Amino acid sequence: MAFSLEQAVPILMRKEIDWAEKNFPAVPEKIPDVVAEDPGWRRQWLNTKRSIDQGQGAPKRPNDPKRRRDVAHYLAMLGHLEFELIVLGCSYAARNYEMPAAWKMCILKQGYDDMQHAASFITRASRMIEEDLWAGIPVPYRKSVDLYRPILQRDLGGFLAAVGLHTEAYPAWTNLSGGGAITDPVIGAWSLHEIEEEAWHLTFLMPAIKQYLHTGTDEEQDRRTRQMVADDQYFIEQAVQPAYKNAKEFAVGRLGMNPEVLYGYEHLNERTQHIYRTIGIEEGYWPAYLKNS
Repeated sequence: MAFSLEQAVPILMRKEIDWAEKNFPAVPEKIPDVVAEDPGWRRQWLNTKRSIDQGQGAPKRPNDPKRRRDVAHYLAMLGHLEFELIVLGCSYAARNYEMPAAWKMCILKQGYDDMQHAASFITRASRMIEEDLWAGIPVPYRKSVDLYRPILQRDLGGFLAAVGLHTEAYPAWTNLSGGGAITDPVIGAWSLHEIEEEAWHLTFLMPAIKQYLHTGTDEEQDRRTRQMVADDQYFIEQAVQPAYKNAKEFAVGRLGMNPEVLYGYEHLNERTQHIYRTIGIEEGYWPAYLKNS
């Protein structure tokens, strides 16, 4: 049976999904200033813009049924992960952690934006193979959620490490959807707009993390910084490095994405150094391998 948005999604969300599928933003000629300020999102934006200019920004569905199913499951997995990690993570943090009201509003704004991104991925994946992937996907992704959730729900510092760094700051460098890699015309058309939204999220998250790390007594600042570095290194080892292996084997090896999408993984230390400098982590706290790279 063909996928039905009317049956899968309540009308409250369906209205926005319908609108986004029929109304595409204009393609800007100049990179937005907020994107240009971050080297990760800058690179993603320029690669994606190049693909659009070359006629690759609104690709046709894969012709091979097996590859189409693989792409659809990949897109749906991204959507469900974005929802469960970012959207629900932001909701949890805004409800449970003490912070300025403006921070809570920014966190909820981030969650709302990423909810729309997740909805687009799941809906477009469902349309690609005419199956309701809103109801679930036959792809194991719960392990990733279970990896992040204990730290995300530990305290505000855990949330900032899990969501601030590892679902926002690092993906600016490692996001595989850049460069026209996503084979869907709607997602391709909105890709530059979504990159700009993600860059705006970092204009809040990076200063917020810096303020968090440099608030309180010297002892408290030292403790928070050491914990942030420890959390970051844990996620790099347990999540980012396995994701690199999966990207090589699945995204490049199986889906046939351009190996260029692996650039961020292969230059990860550069991104970590940028993040640490931006949030004010002095080199004395850096792991030895990072100081010497």
